[in-house]
Amino acid sequence: MAEYTIREYRAGDIPALSFLWQDVFGDPLPFTAEFYAMLPDMGSAVVAELDGKLIGAAHVLSGFELVTRRKKAPVVGYIYAVMVTAQRRSLGVGKALTLEAAALARRREAAVICTLPADAPLYGWYHRLLGIECVLHRRRFEIGCAPREQVMELSATEYMHWRETLLEGKNYLRPSQPTLEFQRRFCKFFGGGLYACRSGICTAELDGDTCLIKELIARDSEDCADIAASVGHLLGAKTCVYYLPARDGESYIAAQPGSVPADCVWNLSFD
Repeated sequence: MAEYTIREYRAGDIPALSFLWQDVFGDPLPFTAEFYAMLPDMGSAVVAELDGKLIGAAHVLSGFELVTRRKKAPVVGYIYAVMVTAQRRSLGVGKALTLEAAALARRREAAVICTLPADAPLYGWYHRLLGIECVLHRRRFEIGCAPREQVMELSATEYMHWRETLLEGKNYLRPSQPTLEFQRRFCKFFGGGLYACRSGICTAELDGDTCLIKELIARDSEDCADIAASVGHLLGAKTCVYYLPARDGESYIAAQPGSVPADCVWNLSFD
């Protein structure tokens, strides 16, 4: 059997990539069409090819900056959606793709390489492969939905303005406008969107009768439960699960040790 080759993706690869994504992750083709339409503005991808067919891919989102109290905001390379067809998972394809994705991120001037491992054992795998480890944690909360406060849906531009204002003076991840627009479309595709409520903002999507909020930023932390309950009610959910940054708790973002401040507000990860 010929050896597979790895290269950067081309526009002509998108149909095969979309079907591979659907096969590996189960997401419908209209969702992958949204993603690949926006990918050139957010980053790129590398693909593995064998006998003229794509057998795997890894994506690099480079539309992020790590804003700290220092003057320079380094570019962040986020490795996303590493996928290999089931028949080719014993060839080291995932490892090769991930290494090349990290190299591509660095070529795109990323000073920080990060990812969100899908499963707990993968933190060790990424550590052995890229020298990255869990640097941020988050805590999970669950609440019943109720119409406690008025909720307003936001565009990506409006959300960015609110977010920058709320996070002024903090360490945080700043998405590019295209990346935040993809976040909006991601949430919208799954029944949610970007919202403002009381003193804060959040991203939300639906999973059955549960509202999932990955990012919730409020000027007053006591408002978080009311915001989550109100947004969940707007979306017709029974319960709302939301996450907040924490010093300990559930493992979250993996990156190079020392590259991300421990109090960094991250939240946007498309998991």
